[in-house]
Amino acid sequence: MEALTKALLAIHVFCGFSSIILFWIPIFLKKGSKNHILIGKIYVLLMWVVVISAGLLSIKNIILGEFVMAAFLGFLAIITANPLWYGIAILKNKKGLSDSYRKKHMAFNALITLAGILLFAYGIYLKGEGAGILMLIFGILGMSSGRDVLTSYHKKNKNTSWIEEHISGMLVSGIAGYTAFAVFGGSNFFREYLTGYWSIIPWVAPTIIGITIIRYYKNAYLKKKSVTTNKF
Repeated sequence: MEALTKALLAIHVFCGFSSIILFWIPIFLKKGSKNHILIGKIYVLLMWVVVISAGLLSIKNIILGEFVMAAFLGFLAIITANPLWYGIAILKNKKGLSDSYRKKHMAFNALITLAGILLFAYGIYLKGEGAGILMLIFGILGMSSGRDVLTSYHKKNKNTSWIEEHISGMLVSGIAGYTAFAVFGGSNFFREYLTGYWSIIPWVAPTIIGITIIRYYKNAYLKKKSVTTNKF
């Protein structure tokens, strides 16, 4: 059992570290080029291995009674899987969103909402102390997906394009990857310099930076689209 856990952890770490490095390459490659597609597929494959291994490690932590670690790993696995699936699925729905896509999209959002409720409740149980404050923060983040459960994605998609949605999905998956790396991979480093409430920074910094990048790319795309449209 111990040997299996070590092997699983090694695979998780290797694929996780490789994916956050590969994450940047498709961003700077020409969109739709062979290299962009190839590197993108490798990134997605590595991230799915990370998600699955994180889920298995979370189950292992539950068995060992390490519920806080299990909660964080499980939640990160879910919020990574959602945009990862979303960013690729949208490529298959360029001409219109299928019923299968809608159902899976709603299921993912419902799962994240449920996970958010459980995290928030656990944070209250811990009285918001220590890891409890992070439980509350990420619980609220998870519950915010509830607004998308019963909302038609078609309505949301009217003012956007599949390219924008693809970019958003991939970038959000990267945010989740870097969040996991900052919290777990760099835990020893950050624990030494960030204590008390400052320890929250590794959890929220990737999200803040990621949202800024997403807005930049969306604005750049819209500007390029506007220039192209005005030429005709």
